Amino acid sequence: MINSVSSLPFMISASEFTTTTTTNPDVDPGMVIASFLVILVISLVLSGLAMMGMFKKAGRKTWEAFIPVYSSVILYRIAGMSGWWVLAGLVPFLNIVAVVLLAINLAKVFGQTAVIAVLIALFSFIMYFYLSYGSARYLGPQASKAPFGAGNQAQPSYTPAGR
Repeated sequence: MINSVSSLPFMISASEFTTTTTTNPDVDPGMVIASFLVILVISLVLSGLAMMGMFKKAGRKTWEAFIPVYSSVILYRIAGMSGWWVLAGLVPFLNIVAVVLLAINLAKVFGQTAVIAVLIALFSFIMYFYLSYGSARYLGPQASKAPFGAGNQAQPSYTPAGR
């Protein structure tokens, strides 16, 4: 009869398990901050490039796409919405409504379908490149009031006044 569990051949003693940590206590916080800033700048430049073509098609200055909060306000205005919708991005659940409305209105003002609106809502970064550098043309903010597809019916392209 077996008197102890430790005498079983398949049991492993606790002394065989050792844990070691390989964290370096000398991690430089400056390097962490610098890495974060580099990633932030890269993301700002890429998002600016994604929106730049839409801004140009809408008659806006291309440099406006590279100013973080201001570019969002202008993007809502291009979509025929109030720039105050940017503040909705700070409110939980209301930010989802704002993104969906922006996607719908962007699709309309660029003469796209409801399918493109869904894709803009789900994959905005990629779809901004599509709207910016694809064959989509800007129809103006009044197109956001029309149903989908109404902007494609022999409506002239929008020409902003004074730009």
